[in-house]
Amino acid sequence: MSLSTFGNDLEPTSHWVEVIFSICVVLSGLMLFTLLIGNIQVFLHAVMAKKRKMQLRCRDMEWWMKRRQLPSLLRQRVRHYERQNWALMGGEDEMELIKDFPEGLRRDIKRFLCLELIRMVPFFHNLDDLILDNICDRVKPLVFSKDEKIIREGDPVQRMVFIVQGRVKSSQNLSKGVVATSILESGGYLGDELLSWCLRRPFINRLPASSATFTCMESIEAFGLDANHLRYVTDHFRYKFANERLKRTVRYYSSNWRTWAAVNIQLGWRRYMARMRRSVNQVTGENGGSNCMLRQYAAIFMSIRPHDHLE
Repeated sequence: MSLSTFGNDLEPTSHWVEVIFSICVVLSGLMLFTLLIGNIQVFLHAVMAKKRKMQLRCRDMEWWMKRRQLPSLLRQRVRHYERQNWALMGGEDEMELIKDFPEGLRRDIKRFLCLELIRMVPFFHNLDDLILDNICDRVKPLVFSKDEKIIREGDPVQRMVFIVQGRVKSSQNLSKGVVATSILESGGYLGDELLSWCLRRPFINRLPASSATFTCMESIEAFGLDANHLRYVTDHFRYKFANERLKRTVRYYSSNWRTWAAVNIQLGWRRYMARMRRSVNQVTGENGGSNCMLRQYAAIFMSIRPHDHLE
């Protein structure tokens, strides 16, 4: 009773109900305080364990880079990637955490994480839920650092990449040193050459070459679908992918065909403007006009025309 009235001018009571109430209040306060201290200790232990794990990995990575005598620029890129990976993933692989889950539960989790993003791809927009479930079950998370090249122009396309967060710059070399650039943002995708590759008949084992270089403008979080997994889906559900409308959708939304079409439209517009100027001013010589026409036709034939399953 003295403890419950300590620090104030209240007088202790001798009534047994108030005594029991005071005892309950004191014991409840002690129990809550003990729980608070215990939770703080658990939290600090988890934080210190994760920090210790990160320190051990960084130490092992530094030892490996020193042993292999990597240059300072590569070491900085490795450190930056490790910091970004720990910031986004907390040092854990999401797929490793759920790989032992029952198949139905794992499929539902990956469907929740990936379905809306995959449906942003026009080719996958009208597919059945069964096909989308198989695609979601085979994607894996990817992390890219700033200024890293996801894929270079001319390299074989290993996977399709669906961007969750960040921006990617696409650069494609055209004729005479001209470079076509575009920006892919959240919800965008790259590696659409694999769609035509999977649908091509007769099938060719050689992976298609990338038509552009994709560079990260900032830290990128994405999902990837490997070429062999995409081929499995298209082969297993061939009845759906044999649709001519879906095949032409691939060409319509292909960045390669759009770039090639843009080049030809631009050259066509320039030819039209040149004819209009010649009709107004007939002073220009025939040789100069012929040379300009030859250069324009050469640019058309030098621009890369895509090849896909429709040819």
